[in-house]
Amino acid sequence: MNSIPLGVLVVDDETRQRRGLAAMVRDLRPEYQVWEAKNGKDALTISLSKPIQIVFTDIQMPIMNGLEYLQQLRTSGQHETKVILVTVYQEFSYAQQAVRYGANDYLVKPVQSQQLIEVIQHMEKVIVQEHEALSENRTALNQIEQSMPAFLEHLFSRWVTDKLQAHEKSLLKSHFGWQGLGEVLALGASASRPEDIHEWGSLLHNTVAEILRPWASSVVFPLESHKEHVIAVVNWKDRTEGREAKRALQIRLEKMEQQQSISIWSAWGQPFDFDEMQISQSYEKAVRLISMRFYTPHIRCLDLVVSDDEQSVLEMSTHEQMTNLKFIESAISNEETDQLLDRVQHFIGRMTQGYPAPKVLKTKLIQLLLASLQGLNIGWSEEFYSRHSEQMNKAVLEATCLQDLQDRVALWLKELILELHSGSKGEPIMKKCKEFLDTHLHEDLSLEIVARRFHYNASYFSILFKNYFGLSFTEYMVKLRMQKAQHLLLHTDAKVAEISRQVGYKDIKYFFKVFKKNVMHTPEEFRRKFN
Repeated sequence: MNSIPLGVLVVDDETRQRRGLAAMVRDLRPEYQVWEAKNGKDALTISLSKPIQIVFTDIQMPIMNGLEYLQQLRTSGQHETKVILVTVYQEFSYAQQAVRYGANDYLVKPVQSQQLIEVIQHMEKVIVQEHEALSENRTALNQIEQSMPAFLEHLFSRWVTDKLQAHEKSLLKSHFGWQGLGEVLALGASASRPEDIHEWGSLLHNTVAEILRPWASSVVFPLESHKEHVIAVVNWKDRTEGREAKRALQIRLEKMEQQQSISIWSAWGQPFDFDEMQISQSYEKAVRLISMRFYTPHIRCLDLVVSDDEQSVLEMSTHEQMTNLKFIESAISNEETDQLLDRVQHFIGRMTQGYPAPKVLKTKLIQLLLASLQGLNIGWSEEFYSRHSEQMNKAVLEATCLQDLQDRVALWLKELILELHSGSKGEPIMKKCKEFLDTHLHEDLSLEIVARRFHYNASYFSILFKNYFGLSFTEYMVKLRMQKAQHLLLHTDAKVAEISRQVGYKDIKYFFKVFKKNVMHTPEEFRRKFN
């Protein structure tokens, strides 16, 4: 075992004995730093001021003997220091007593080199093991400290949703010591680029805690069951509803919107008493209010403008439901798209009177539209019915607001009607599309641009396009541009850069790359080889 550099103290009132033992230690371990003391009092001073790991001490000494030194050392908190008693045979009973006081080992005078090296090696091994254990403990403590915030957030997430066990509630209460008035704040955000939403969470987390700090203690965390929501549990310091704090927070959130190019909305739940741990009702109100953004997407602070009275979806009479179902089935069958969209928009408007919970509204609407599909399902393949059922479910459930819901349902109905009557509409549109692409090849065309040109949704236009041409829009455009480029290379003297622009490539390097990949030659090689 390789030795480690340690600090050693040799204590003995007899100078020759002390210097002799110190010299033996230095000879056996040159890398050790060795101090000497002539009594227990001096030894204690050195032990408390120097990096001493091992002490060799005599027992019988003036002023303060070895046992008194050992007791004082341990009393001062130096429990890691290894103390080896060096005694004569007649003092052996004292040595046994000293071991009970906390001595680690003993040597009998005169100390032999072999005995000394064995004790030193043993102490080194013990010290290394203790250091390793201490390091493991520190690592474990660091891991606990690092995981504690996530663990507490997990507990809070379970607490607000009323899933916390009694012992977990006690743990939170003892950890934070919160009491008095509390409130739950729910926040959400949207961005023009969905990937930006992942970055706003930590910023919002820190901002909310910072702004509320003068008025309240708070814990801010993403809700486990609804990752799009950030929740803040707030404990007000002065048992008020914190109107000033809420105003300050709203001002800061508005600044964040401008700086981060995101939209943030929020809602406060009802106040509750921490002593009673009644937090779930406050959370439910906050989340219910924030869900009302479905109807008012332009509103930021929803608890100021939206009633928290939960309404149910307005129930239609059996006669009204049957009339709507028959009209939908007839309009789809007869390709009466405009009349159908008007009717669907009308009964969605009827269903949303009183602003019911969006989840409940969507469930009722899916039930109605599924009933219409089932009424039409005469001779459809299982694949066709399943596909359109899934598309309808997806369209309704993913709607972010009422207008988005109406648009998605309208698009689904258009696509359903178009596919049912594809023989009469798909082919003429695609022929016109081909003519348009042939004459506008030099333009920067995308699927969205072309779909908008023919008044179609891009997703559905993509399906029609591939069904007709057998290629995706991107694949077809590359093929068409390469054909045109080859024709111009062989039948004109135009420069390659000009040909690149004529077939819609502004970046000539990219044109070279695409041409080489598809034609297996660079433009110049192709012109030389085949002209």
